[in-house]
Amino acid sequence: MVEAENSCLSVVRAGDKDVFLATLFAPESAQPHLLALHAFSIEVARIPYLVSEPQIGEIRLQWWADTLAAIATGEAQSHPVAQSLADTVKLHNLPIASLQTLIEAHRFDLYADAMPDVTNLEVYFGETQSVLFQLACMILHPPSAAAAATSSGLAGVAFGLARALLDPEISRRLLPVNATRENLLALAEKRLVEARDAISQLPIQLRPAFLPLSVASLYLAAAQAGKTSVPQWRRQWRIWRSARQEMA
Repeated sequence: MVEAENSCLSVVRAGDKDVFLATLFAPESAQPHLLALHAFSIEVARIPYLVSEPQIGEIRLQWWADTLAAIATGEAQSHPVAQSLADTVKLHNLPIASLQTLIEAHRFDLYADAMPDVTNLEVYFGETQSVLFQLACMILHPPSAAAAATSSGLAGVAFGLARALLDPEISRRLLPVNATRENLLALAEKRLVEARDAISQLPIQLRPAFLPLSVASLYLAAAQAGKTSVPQWRRQWRIWRSARQEMA
């Protein structure tokens, strides 16, 4: 299991530096499970960007869907991320249906279809980002996790939009053609303010789940300025400062 945990750590460290750094401030006992959750998400999310044809992506996504079905029955897994995910699902009673929904949402990324509208975009981020915040809450403090549903929903949309607006390739794939960047930036700012307000009402044990959201304002400011990235040192400093404030 140590090898599987190390594999998840490597996947998250390479695939999502913000989430990796934020996870380091979670309780040590929760870190392997948070990393397993996010490693699974990264493995699924990057499939559309790695394949040359949608059919190949469908096969890879279906492999993960079948793997989740096997995890639900207690079948042993050989893939290191799947091994860690299976352990996390069992220990924290995570709903397989939510993970399956994440996979289904990413099928949209395989094709050149335009996102119909902002409502569908928020649903997409709810199924691919909000779910991660909510499941992280279940890992960190199950008794309080249900209270985080609203916070998770808002945080996922704010975080997803902030990243999409900054990344030209993600923008091209996801952002509705009939929505202006100005309107989407305003929506992201609104959801971020709402998320922060909701998170402030949650038990302190759940706060580490939302630490990745601390960089969203940096992304939005950069997108507003026409930039396509934020220096890692700024993101790292923001995460560290936010974590210190939460622990104060």
